[in-house]
Amino acid sequence: MPTANKSTSASTSRATGAAAAREEVLNLLKDDHKRAKKAFKDFEKLDAQKQSDEALLLVEQACAELQVHTTLEEELFYPALREVLKEQDLLDEAEVEHDSAKQLIEQLQSLGQQQQLDGKFAATFTVLGEYVKHHIKEEESEMFEQAEKVGNKVDWAALGEQMKTRKAELMEELLPQQQASLASSLDAAANDEDKA
Repeated sequence: MPTANKSTSASTSRATGAAAAREEVLNLLKDDHKRAKKAFKDFEKLDAQKQSDEALLLVEQACAELQVHTTLEEELFYPALREVLKEQDLLDEAEVEHDSAKQLIEQLQSLGQQQQLDGKFAATFTVLGEYVKHHIKEEESEMFEQAEKVGNKVDWAALGEQMKTRKAELMEELLPQQQASLASSLDAAANDEDKA
């Protein structure tokens, strides 16, 4: 009889650990979502033409963080769910949404490098924000709900560790590039002002 209690206790402990690990994975992604939504809200408060340095910094930071986030999802989170979910439609849609976001990010990076912080720059970031907010809503309300239902079919603890490690690598790789890009953009703007 004591063996049955130990067995039940051990499986309850594993289930609790898996649930905690799953929540940690989902919270990592939700935290990224919160930062993205805040960046879009903060941008709305700026006049991109009058506050061009602030606008450029905000856009470049947001784009770099979105690149980190989409890479994490595409390399680790979505493949883990693909292995266990019967319905693949949400994952397919999410990847298409990522592709659209990447195209807008490339446009923003190009406009930023050319110092074209005009109406098109602001409109492009605004559209990116609309796409991203839609993506977040769908992901958190539908995909995360499905992720919670798969239980132990995913090794959430291992996935969480992989995601943390990969995120650190991507942040180191992409955010310094963003800072260097901003510095060269600001230098170019300063040179242009000196010539004028």
